[in-house]
Amino acid sequence: MTKWRISAAARNHRGQLRPTNEDNFYLNGRWLSREAMLHGGRLLAESGAVSQLYAVCDGLGGAALGAQASLQVTEALRDVQAANPNGIPEEALLQALHHLTDQVYRLRSSGAGYIGATLAACLWRGGRIRVLSIGDCRLYRLRGGVLHQLTTDHTEVQQLIEEGMISPEQARLSPRRHLINQYIGLPSWDEAFRPYLSPPIPARAGDGYLLCSDGLTDMVEDAAIRHALLIGRTPGHVVDLLVQKALDNGGQDNITALCMFVQGPGGISLRGRLARYASRMRGYRL
Repeated sequence: MTKWRISAAARNHRGQLRPTNEDNFYLNGRWLSREAMLHGGRLLAESGAVSQLYAVCDGLGGAALGAQASLQVTEALRDVQAANPNGIPEEALLQALHHLTDQVYRLRSSGAGYIGATLAACLWRGGRIRVLSIGDCRLYRLRGGVLHQLTTDHTEVQQLIEEGMISPEQARLSPRRHLINQYIGLPSWDEAFRPYLSPPIPARAGDGYLLCSDGLTDMVEDAAIRHALLIGRTPGHVVDLLVQKALDNGGQDNITALCMFVQGPGGISLRGRLARYASRMRGYRL
């Protein structure tokens, strides 16, 4: 019987304008060291484990402070995954997040300056995912050719969208689009610190998932994200396409993309998945 299996890749680039890199990722136990963050990196992974964890984080505070915050996030994810190899219970995850946000907050209160991080994560357990979101990093799912954003940005403009005061198109152009109202680095007792954790969502064989920082979504529209997930031969190909697209469009911020392809019971192979969409995408260029 075919078992669930995830093929994944992550790519990080500091962009065209920034001299430093505050983004990082967590690829089921692997991430960029502080030294590697300066130049960015590309990692591949494949696993059939019952429990897996993937994430993208974006540091806040500038230069060393933002990099330190995002590195602390990856290390916290490592610790909670290592302590729960058969699946991370909700209580353990939330406890780890509360400890982490207070740890980062104490750095600021001790004189380190403004520091924090945003996070989007995908927790895998035996054919189901849970979505974790704090800030404006995103998780997308492509299923049956349809792209769906599984996270909601914790930003001022998103709140205005939900109140019907502006349109998504206006939000995309707003100079206030990066003003977030929730992040790791707020004290855990602050009412504004409310990480979103979804209930378990059944996965399907053939699903494609993309975790990314706002350095990607600012430069690449959803239509191009969908097409990259459709035509990408492998997760590594998808992240290469998307990071290059963001760079070609200006690369104004650090860029991180992490792609996951799901194979499972009753599902099709990656080769079969490509054949299914080839006729639709013939002649299309990203």
